[in-house]
Amino acid sequence: MAVKERWFCPWCYAWTEFGHDPREVSRPQYSDAPWDWAESPQLPEEVAHAYDVASAYSAEGFGATLCGLTHEGLTSSPYPWLPDGPHACEVCKEVAAVIDARWPLEMRNDNRVSPAPPPGSDWPPF
Repeated sequence: MAVKERWFCPWCYAWTEFGHDPREVSRPQYSDAPWDWAESPQLPEEVAHAYDVASAYSAEGFGATLCGLTHEGLTSSPYPWLPDGPHACEVCKEVAAVIDARWPLEMRNDNRVSPAPPPGSDWPPF
C-alpha cells in the first residue's frame, strides 16, 4: 500500500507515515539522528554542515543547514554528516545535540508509539 500522508515534527524530528504498515511514530532504528551532509556550491568546503531535513517541509522549500544557512539549491548529500568529524560545524553540532535530547528516553532503542487510526479508516485501533 502506498504512503498517503507523511507527518514530520520539526521540533524533535519524529515522523510518521500513514497509509501502510507499520503505522508508527518513530525515528527509524533510534540512535542519534542520522544527519546528512549539506551540499551546495555556496557552502565553504572547509566546514562540514548538517542538512536540516525540516527545511524540506518548510513553505519556502529552500534547503538549510542546522546552523541556519539557507539558500535555493542547498540539498542533502548521500553522505552522512558526523558531528565528531574533524571539520564539523560547531553550531550544527550544538543544534543536533539539542534536537537529539528532545527525543524521550523511553522512545529510544526501537520503541514505538502507534497513533490512532485516521477518522473513517478501517484500520484496527492499536
